[in-house]
Amino acid sequence: MMRALSEPVPPAEGAQPGQRLRWLLLWLLLAFQLPALLLFGVAIWLAMDSEQAALGQRLMAQTVALSHRVNARAVTVQGALQRLAQQLPSDGQDLRDFQRAASALARDLDVDAIVLVRANGQTLAHAPLPTGGAEALRTVPPAFTEVARTGRADVVDATTWSEREGPVVGIGVPVARASGETLALQAVLELPRLTPLLEAGLLPAHWQAAIVDNAGRYLALTAGPLGPAGGPVEAALQERLAREAFGTFRSADIGDPPMTVSYWTAPATHWTAVVAVPARGFTLPAWRTVLTLGVPMGLVIAAGLAGAWLVRRRLTAALNGMRAATEAAEAGRRRGEQRLEGMLQAAPIATLLIDETHRVRSFNPAARALFGHAPEQILGRSLEPLFTPLSWRDCQEDIAAVLRGTVRGPDGVTSGHCVRLGGDVFPAEFSVAPIPRADGERLLSVTVRDVTEREEFQASLLAAHHEVQEVSQRFERMLLREMDARQEQIGRELHDAVGSAVAGVSMLLEAAAARRNDPALVGALLEKSREQVQVVAERLRQLSRGIVPAGSEAGALHQALEQYLLDAAELMGIECTLRTRGDFSDVGAESAGHIYRVVQEAVTNAVRHGQARRIAVHLARAGALCGLTVRDDGKGCDLSLVHPSHPGMGLKSMQARARALQGRLALRNRRSGGCEVVLRWSEPPEEL
Repeated sequence: MMRALSEPVPPAEGAQPGQRLRWLLLWLLLAFQLPALLLFGVAIWLAMDSEQAALGQRLMAQTVALSHRVNARAVTVQGALQRLAQQLPSDGQDLRDFQRAASALARDLDVDAIVLVRANGQTLAHAPLPTGGAEALRTVPPAFTEVARTGRADVVDATTWSEREGPVVGIGVPVARASGETLALQAVLELPRLTPLLEAGLLPAHWQAAIVDNAGRYLALTAGPLGPAGGPVEAALQERLAREAFGTFRSADIGDPPMTVSYWTAPATHWTAVVAVPARGFTLPAWRTVLTLGVPMGLVIAAGLAGAWLVRRRLTAALNGMRAATEAAEAGRRRGEQRLEGMLQAAPIATLLIDETHRVRSFNPAARALFGHAPEQILGRSLEPLFTPLSWRDCQEDIAAVLRGTVRGPDGVTSGHCVRLGGDVFPAEFSVAPIPRADGERLLSVTVRDVTEREEFQASLLAAHHEVQEVSQRFERMLLREMDARQEQIGRELHDAVGSAVAGVSMLLEAAAARRNDPALVGALLEKSREQVQVVAERLRQLSRGIVPAGSEAGALHQALEQYLLDAAELMGIECTLRTRGDFSDVGAESAGHIYRVVQEAVTNAVRHGQARRIAVHLARAGALCGLTVRDDGKGCDLSLVHPSHPGMGLKSMQARARALQGRLALRNRRSGGCEVVLRWSEPPEEL
């Protein structure tokens, strides 16, 4: 641009130097005003975004405050109920003093009733006494007994009670008696009792607030378009609550006009605080921003006009100075080109000098040796024939990045492939760097390095790694098969040898009992010994079924799992169920053994570590795709054990068996409590 300004411009026909100067000033004025207009637009956008962000933070702050009030209300009531539980008399004693204390606490807590119920639904105490008499005393919603069954403090979502006209909620704690029985002490609140938590007076005008239970029903809400108390929430809000515990979104399905809704779920109650504001409240700051920035914009335009007048006075002198500077820069450019050419020829790495149009201006002897081209074959031509199509695209992106003043990749080096004279392709690394010039022309240097030997070495290392990995996997599968074979052999020996020996002892004791002088006394003792030996033999047979889990033939998986779950239920005192969907009769013995061991390990962990009482095993199959799920109702699992860097021995065994099946194993906690083990695999064609 400076060279163009320094060259004399021939005058147009009928045009005077003053006219050309006025046109130039007009373009300069536009050049000054365009940044101002852009700055004005950016300022409006930033101001709107700032005000909307502040309003969003205020909306979320109101939601969090409401959630904390709901959470504090539940924690306060639960703490008071736990103190009241300490006054509960022993079994069989009179509950009248406890009844009076509960009535006083109900008034202090501002709740409608406090009830003490058993896990079977029987009501032991009710404060204050119900209006329906003894019949109403015996009737409570089934949800009020859940705390007694689980033994955990919890809240009860909106439910109906024949004693109350409208829906009620409960806040309960478990009460353990000396006899081992667990009761539920519930504080019962009608929905209007929750309305003071909203504190509508603290909300700005046109804002609405509500409390939503875990079942997706409104428990309390301020006046507005959100819906009636006890009614279900809108579909858009229900979908958001099912996915995440807090957030903000805009919906046209809630209210008219559309609303911006913020929600936050309290950890103690799992109830959700909801605050909504009309969406138009987020667009009003735009008009205030336009008015606020209008005056500064006018001042910027006036300053531009004044600057244009000053430029007109000094432009002629500046053009003369620029012409002299251009001549000096041209001389410096020629000297710089000579120094650059000398450095280029001495460089040991293949280097090519190109311009912005990708044409080669110069290259050194190392580049000629690498590519094999003579100077007349490449000078003044495009750099493209030296690269493969994909690598040329990467080189163009590198050139564009350097022209923008950035660098692609962490070190500016790109891997690709280049082409020698004659068509030979070789792997290479290339990089692009700018060459500063005094005349403002933009030149770039492209350095290319042949990495054929390095890639061959890396390929050999990768092949060796794959070979070691394959050998390791084969060894792991052989180890698992050998372990199963050893366990099967031990099971047969326990069953055939030890079981037969114990049965022989039983027959010998029967013969000895027949030859004693006192048949009545000695015979009873010998009979008792025989029964104990039979119990030992039966136990050994059960152990043999655990060591030889699924038989040695295909089709024994379902029967082996049924027998194992029956034995586990009897020995561990738990409830076990097995459900199957699909045909597993043709699953091979090796696969069945792996599946059996995964179930065995999952059940053992659930009882030993999770204190589970109910375990459900599900088998499903669709074609070659198979799935196993083991769920329990225990206290969950430590998910840090799932990390492959430090699993337990049992988890290592399950993961190894999943890999032997070429499947995937997942361990996760359930939202409703307990743990879940999921195994997915495909039966090999030869076993189907």
